[in-house]
Amino acid sequence: MPLKSLRTNIALNLVVLLLISMLLIDLVMLIVTQKMLLNARIDKGRVLIIALSKSLVQMQTEGTQEIWRIEDPESISRIIESAGGACSLAVTIGGQKIYRGGLDCLLQDSMAAMAYQAAHEGKEVVSTEDLLQGIFLRQPGQLLLAAPLYVDDQIVAGGSVLLALDDIHSLLRRSQHMLLIYALINTAILTILGIYRLNKIAVKPIQRLVKRAEAYRDYDDDVFVLEREENEFSQLSKSLNRMLMHLAEDKEKLQASVHSLEEANAELEKAQRDLIRAEKLASVGRLSAGIAHEIGNPIGIIKGYLTLLNDASISDEEKSDFILRTENEVERINFIIQQLLDFSRPSGEEQDVISVHEIIEDLEEVCRFQPALACIKIVLHLEADKDRVIANARQLRQVFLNLVLNASDAIRDTGEEGQVIIQTERYLSTSGGDPNQEMLRILFRDSGQGISEETLSNIFDPFFTTKAPGKGTGLGLSVSFTIIEGLGGTITAANNPDGGTRMTIELPLATNPSG
Repeated sequence: MPLKSLRTNIALNLVVLLLISMLLIDLVMLIVTQKMLLNARIDKGRVLIIALSKSLVQMQTEGTQEIWRIEDPESISRIIESAGGACSLAVTIGGQKIYRGGLDCLLQDSMAAMAYQAAHEGKEVVSTEDLLQGIFLRQPGQLLLAAPLYVDDQIVAGGSVLLALDDIHSLLRRSQHMLLIYALINTAILTILGIYRLNKIAVKPIQRLVKRAEAYRDYDDDVFVLEREENEFSQLSKSLNRMLMHLAEDKEKLQASVHSLEEANAELEKAQRDLIRAEKLASVGRLSAGIAHEIGNPIGIIKGYLTLLNDASISDEEKSDFILRTENEVERINFIIQQLLDFSRPSGEEQDVISVHEIIEDLEEVCRFQPALACIKIVLHLEADKDRVIANARQLRQVFLNLVLNASDAIRDTGEEGQVIIQTERYLSTSGGDPNQEMLRILFRDSGQGISEETLSNIFDPFFTTKAPGKGTGLGLSVSFTIIEGLGGTITAANNPDGGTRMTIELPLATNPSG
């Protein structure tokens, strides 16, 4: 639905208001004119009743009763008819009709009752139809006037006259037509003048403000031109200019704040990557001692085979066997070093669909050759039928390695051998944004001494550690928490009912594992 312009709205409202006001003026003028004409007609009726009173004469009868009559009733009737009276009537105080004249006396009963009432109450009685109804509905109008008749200041009878109001109705109808035409002409003229003035005073300044607002650019200084007159629009222009100036200043401050926040965010991301890298190197450092020991054994074997190869008494077949064995030991050394390099290599930010089971199996293979982990046995229960998540493989491998190393430290503190059970299971999420999200739960359960309740609430805090100085950085679980949270998952810690610690990782499964 198209919107009406401000000028159109003003014009419509102005026409309605002016038309209503003109019609109200018309109605008031009709009522005032009606009252004036009606009073004039009542005055004429009073004159006729006075004429009746002047024509009263007394007739003496037997006894003391006074009998009154109208002297020369024909003359009185002609006078009343010439004055516009339709009917006239006189009634004594006793209720006896002593006179009736006129051609239209259909209401003589009502006239007699009013004359009798006026005689007894000593005051005028007026009865008339609704004059406006006679004007608009063109109905015949009549005026009934009754008043006491005096003789020597004494009421002796009551008289009433019936006056027609058709001429008044006709006059008021003509006046009504003229007033309506006048109202329409005035409404049109005043509407045009009002629209012109309001357009100049209000509409055009508003349109200028709108155009300037639409053409506003950041580099404009004074967007809204001040009005020549000092009025509300001039004040509005000043206020809008001040507002835009403040907005421009706030925008500059906001841009500076955004730039500062972007730099701070970049520094935080770099610090986080450095932190993850540092914790990874700390974990690799713990593995390096075991790997050095593991490499020493095959190197000793290779030296022995090389010494045997220098012996001339050994047959060519035995030499070939020694060379093959030497190659196997070299491959073993290369495999161990390659695994260490995989852990220590920067992980970057790339994420892909990866298999959690493959990472856990690779981790179990690495830990199998670690003398530092000789006190534990890793048991795998990879029961989840779906294990692919969207993650960075090196970061996820770092998290799993941190949990295994922490478990081995806890088991070593007991002075006995133990085991770490790694279990996976798939389940359907019943909370969060997507209630149908498939999740992968990864459990790390160890048979160590567990964690105190006071410590459980702080183990994911940075630099918090219960290990002796030089045995841990206090960043392993904090970094793990950051990595898992960044993947949209959770990591929690609890004690097993039968002893030891249970670390639980929950990650959303990839919706398109093949991708």
